[in-house]
Amino acid sequence: MSANNEPEKQILMQLLQEVQPDIQFSSLLLLDKQQSHQRCMLCGTQALLGLKLNFYSSCNHQVWARVKGTIHQQGYQGILHGGFLSALLDSGMCQALFKQNIEAVTADMNIRYLHEVPINNDILITGKIISSHPPLYKVQGELYVDGKLMVKSSGRFMKKGFGKNKNV
Repeated sequence: MSANNEPEKQILMQLLQEVQPDIQFSSLLLLDKQQSHQRCMLCGTQALLGLKLNFYSSCNHQVWARVKGTIHQQGYQGILHGGFLSALLDSGMCQALFKQNIEAVTADMNIRYLHEVPINNDILITGKIISSHPPLYKVQGELYVDGKLMVKSSGRFMKKGFGKNKNV
């Protein structure tokens, strides 16, 4: 990914206009990459075969990214694999937490597949925190294609390191 993210930001903005027309281009800010996530297969910069997703946010607590699924992520012919879609949702929810400087791991996740997601389409990933009761966080994720909600999720995340037995 080049240092200039303006073309990517413009494509993301087009996708966002179909879902949240009140978002302004100038308000979209590129989120910093988490040092602890550099090898993440979705957002990491050092994952050899990773997607290297860039997430953006504005003044609200929601985050967004764009991805295009290919034949390499398909399940049935021409349809993206549900596990891949699940990973995208998990990544969006995790990034919403990162935006608030919270490092947490997925405790549980519920997914509702509303429509098949075809390959080779731009997918808008969204994530936002619904409630915060440290060390537990409730988060929501959504995937859109052409402004249509395709897959949605809700999850609970636990602060990273919570419950570790420090005597072991």
